[in-house]
Amino acid sequence: MINRLCIGLGNAGATIVREIADRSILDDVKLYAIDSTTTNATIHTTRDVNYLCTISDEDQGSGRDRERGAAMYRYHESNGDFDEMYSDAIDAKGPVILITSAAGGTGSGSIVPLCKTLLGNGVEIIPVIVFPNQLDPIAYHLNANDLLIELGEVGIATYSIFVNPANTADYTDINNEVANLVEIIFGKKYHATSKDSIDDSDLKHILETPGRFIALSVKAPDTNRLKKEITRKVFSGYQPAWTDIQAQECTFMKAFGLTSMFAADDHTEVFSELNARIPNSYDEYKNVAEEDNNGVAEATVIIAGLPRHEVKEINTEFNEVKGISEGMTRSTRPKFMKRKKATITKPQSTEDGKPKFEWKE
Repeated sequence: MINRLCIGLGNAGATIVREIADRSILDDVKLYAIDSTTTNATIHTTRDVNYLCTISDEDQGSGRDRERGAAMYRYHESNGDFDEMYSDAIDAKGPVILITSAAGGTGSGSIVPLCKTLLGNGVEIIPVIVFPNQLDPIAYHLNANDLLIELGEVGIATYSIFVNPANTADYTDINNEVANLVEIIFGKKYHATSKDSIDDSDLKHILETPGRFIALSVKAPDTNRLKKEITRKVFSGYQPAWTDIQAQECTFMKAFGLTSMFAADDHTEVFSELNARIPNSYDEYKNVAEEDNNGVAEATVIIAGLPRHEVKEINTEFNEVKGISEGMTRSTRPKFMKRKKATITKPQSTEDGKPKFEWKE
């Protein structure tokens, strides 16, 4: 049986899957990357990532065309190119993680037919979607909006969203955070303990909570610093948090883990600021590990049942440029211009060798 399975779609998904491949803690996770190009693949990851290269129009690429991405996926699916991946997904332990950007074409278009097929085979899946930020172009947000609608139509209940940083092309940090989320929900961050613990069955229950979830971890030199850092990261990190109004309207599911020398005593205090902002909590799972940990305190958080991330409202009345002659009429010439006609005559002699320009009535 395949232990765990993660599939990255499009350039963003494939890049994050390569980050996962570099983490020894996730070496029991089988990885697939589906993209229209493998030019970003590196020698040391090709041995660990199963690349499925889809057809690509080299002149145009998939760009922002979600429909083209979906059509490419269905073409390869009909040819049986994904059969081995589907077999692995059916055999996998726990949920299959699907990672894609919402803004592009290949990943955003491919993930919907992939979800439909996996759900049809009884596979539990969790999409992890990288969303555009508010400053990104309109086309990105239109694709993201359509993706959410289509995922809802195929029956996705649990999912996670990250938001791209603004004004930068360096996605190293956000890619690391997505890989961290995978570690957490695959149970790799919970230290063994004889006290309260979070096991696979607990994670399954938490991740079956309908709605969006966040999962993150923080390390700090002491528990006082850890308390501040975990709160800061929840409310100003790459994963959108929630407002006070949303907190009143939703009932959350929580899983808080702490590893420190005095974790049993510190656990309540470390997460006190987070708990103060969650008035409605259905249940809380704890992982309390008391160990020296080389003087470092580590906190791990999952909060499920979150509302949908706020989407950017797009005005669909686009101001398109006029055609080259739209709204124009032919010019009116003065009458005297109509009596003469410009003509060009051939050369009169070989000595001249030049055409002659003249006006004729």
